[in-house]
Amino acid sequence: MADRPVPNGKPPYTFRVLWAGLLLGVNILVAAIYAGILDI
Repeated sequence: MADRPVPNGKPPYTFRVLWAGLLLGVNILVAAIYAGILDI
């Protein structure tokens, strides 16, 4: 019910997928730094 209707009929999954990908990328980045793979 929280999803707003999209005018062009496209399902509103893009916003969720974008945030999921962003959070996953940050998580992997932090994990790589923590594991010593990246030395920043």
